[in-house]
Amino acid sequence: MALLAGCGGASGAAPAETPAPGPATAPAAKEPFDIEEALAREAGELPARELRAADWSARVFGAGEAKIEPKEKLVAISIPLGTDTHVECFVYNTMLDSGEVIRNFIELLDPAKVEVARVVPWEVSVHRESPAVFVQALYLVPTAGGKAAGLLKIALHADRARPIACLHDEVGYVRTFERLAKGLFDSFESKSAAPKPEYTDTVILRLDKVPVGFETSDLLKDDAGQRRWLSRSASFLPRDPKSLHIEDEASNVLIDPQGQIKEGVWIETSGGKANHRIELSQRKNFEYEYSGEVEGKKVQGTFTPAAKAWLASPVATASALARLLKKKGSFDLKQQEYMPSVDPTKPVDVQYLRDASGAVTVSLKTMRLVGSLAPDGRPEAFEISAGPPKLTIQRAYVRGKL
Repeated sequence: MALLAGCGGASGAAPAETPAPGPATAPAAKEPFDIEEALAREAGELPARELRAADWSARVFGAGEAKIEPKEKLVAISIPLGTDTHVECFVYNTMLDSGEVIRNFIELLDPAKVEVARVVPWEVSVHRESPAVFVQALYLVPTAGGKAAGLLKIALHADRARPIACLHDEVGYVRTFERLAKGLFDSFESKSAAPKPEYTDTVILRLDKVPVGFETSDLLKDDAGQRRWLSRSASFLPRDPKSLHIEDEASNVLIDPQGQIKEGVWIETSGGKANHRIELSQRKNFEYEYSGEVEGKKVQGTFTPAAKAWLASPVATASALARLLKKKGSFDLKQQEYMPSVDPTKPVDVQYLRDASGAVTVSLKTMRLVGSLAPDGRPEAFEISAGPPKLTIQRAYVRGKL
């Protein structure tokens, strides 16, 4: 529920080194110019071609052989489509904040040189157990013959170990670009891939029918053999037709043998700045200590949950709900959970209520979400009761057991 609760953190890694794809310009349009016809252009069938670098391989569709150039923090790939510009892809060697990377690419469109007409995400999908986000920005460039049009297309695959970003700066070829990027994301094989988690799930956030974010959660064992719950999310909510409000959020929670929160760190960033970075740890007698920064101000203190018990982790919460789901009829589970995006100084009261119809309502603060839980107790589909427009989450992928 954190994705919806936070709408409206990051991995802690520094923002990506952002290689520019070249000048954000398009060929000058000669009058008369049919923008809709240009936007509808697609390349024909392109053959699949093998890519190989030091420790990874993949396949991409292209009109010719791709150029591969290793750099300090990434590998750059230039892929010809047989059109005016190439697709430029970048394979990184560290985890990235997905929203921040996409924001950096959008900002390549210098407002002093171009006029952005529309920015919109058009796809969020899952590839090799990690989400991919697709965003496009239509812009205009003044020329001697009038205004020329450009279309910057961005795809970001949020793999934990080897994220991949792709760009194409040319009007049209949206589905061609999408097919190429998805083919690369699906076929990528790395010798340095992160260990597979015991459990993983991804939900997609939509505003009406437009995909505007994701949340991926992993349960895995760290080097010391302890279980950790890692959660990453990014949202791309339209402010207006020409801009997006982009946020990243992430958490890394150490779970004790009973499934309760032992310690953790939560980070949220927006616009290149940290909204909060909070660390939490168990002390004695069911007391927790928190410290960090919120909006640039230091915070520190302690709290004891009302039930005088350790806080349930998302794993413990899902397990409790899964047991209740197996029983017929309604149920009412009330507990306190830690959500720094709502309140970093104390736990939040949360209620999970299933009525006679089988619908589940989740209530916290002034927020209500109505929908359904999966048999494992994790969210299946929920709608926030605030619309219109309608804001929903829908499970898109799951593997493993809690």
